[in-house]
Amino acid sequence: MKKLSVLAFGLLAAGSLSAQTALVKDAEKAFKAADSYPAFSEAVTVITPAFTNPETAKDSRVYAVPAENAFRIYDAMYARKTLGQQVDEVQMGQLLNDGYKYTFLTLDTDTIVDAKGKVKTPNSKKVSEKLAGHFNDYVDAFNAFWGAQQWEPAYEAATAYVTIPGNARLGKAAPAVPADSIIGQMQYYRALAAWQAQKLDVAAQVFDELLAKGYSDPAAYDYAYSVAYSLQDEPRKLAYSQAALDKFGTSNPAFLQRVVNCYIDQKKFDEAENMLSTAIAAEPSNGAYYLSLGVLQENQEKPEESLASFKKSVELAPENPFANYYYGRALLQNYDRLDQAAGSMSQAEYNKYAFETLRPILTEAAGYLEKAYQLDNNLTDPLRYLKNIYYVLNDGENLKRVENLLL
Repeated sequence: MKKLSVLAFGLLAAGSLSAQTALVKDAEKAFKAADSYPAFSEAVTVITPAFTNPETAKDSRVYAVPAENAFRIYDAMYARKTLGQQVDEVQMGQLLNDGYKYTFLTLDTDTIVDAKGKVKTPNSKKVSEKLAGHFNDYVDAFNAFWGAQQWEPAYEAATAYVTIPGNARLGKAAPAVPADSIIGQMQYYRALAAWQAQKLDVAAQVFDELLAKGYSDPAAYDYAYSVAYSLQDEPRKLAYSQAALDKFGTSNPAFLQRVVNCYIDQKKFDEAENMLSTAIAAEPSNGAYYLSLGVLQENQEKPEESLASFKKSVELAPENPFANYYYGRALLQNYDRLDQAAGSMSQAEYNKYAFETLRPILTEAAGYLEKAYQLDNNLTDPLRYLKNIYYVLNDGENLKRVENLLL
């Protein structure tokens, strides 16, 4: 077998290096000719092998080229937009997101130590200045992505906006940090975009940061709770609910209800009862508090007390679908208790008892459950109870109607 000489091996390596250098040069030409995001993407495809090749992967120029051209093409499209020409604003946003990504890849690799031991960063200044100069454009990018319901890139654009200002890696080029209210608003949108993109863990982390700073929009606390609920993250559910209650008090009863529900889930009944007692003393006409009290008493296995609380709730808030549902359901549970207690009666006695005592309870329960469904037809549980009621009442017409609603 013929052996390769050391010289021959060196020639092979040099040839390989030459091939990679040629690839980068070809990519530079492709980027130079690009005037749209699709053309930019094609040029990225050309240079992509250089990202992983050992000979070029640590060469910052490989990343600086797409970074610089992303911003160049964006500027050209922006100029056309200002002249009234039609441009694709989503593609403009994609250029900005790619510019952000390749800027930091450039900074990651842009360290050269020469023969004298001097450290140089030949590409950092230019890409940092380009990125910083487009800082405010990321708001437009976010809006374009949000309007197109492209949640992942919307999240990326919002992330760029909140991480560029004051970023030490950008050196002197880093723009000043905007007012807390402005950054907070974009953090809020960033959390929402992450949520919509099903990046629930990320959304929760952003909400953690946002609410810890006392963000002032109550809706943010609602959305944060929804994220924690989707994650089945009990500590966060309680933390978000408590933060909302601490900040806004009982202006929105849902905040207190959520705290109480968290305590109920954790079997901390005394804490829940103390909170509700205080709230009811302060606002005795608030039906939502009696609804929560009824749920608490139900979990404490106090059926008579919970029935009374649900009744009070629906009296104070007759248009609340949940108050109607819970009271209607509690009436059915009372019906079952009374029915079971009649086990020792003769058939004749039971028939009379059923007609005079039990049947009116079913009729009353049906009224509240029907209203619950009318107020919120997304609630299907009332229909399931109504199906059983109309079966027992031998009401074929209503039974068929409810069965059709359940289809």
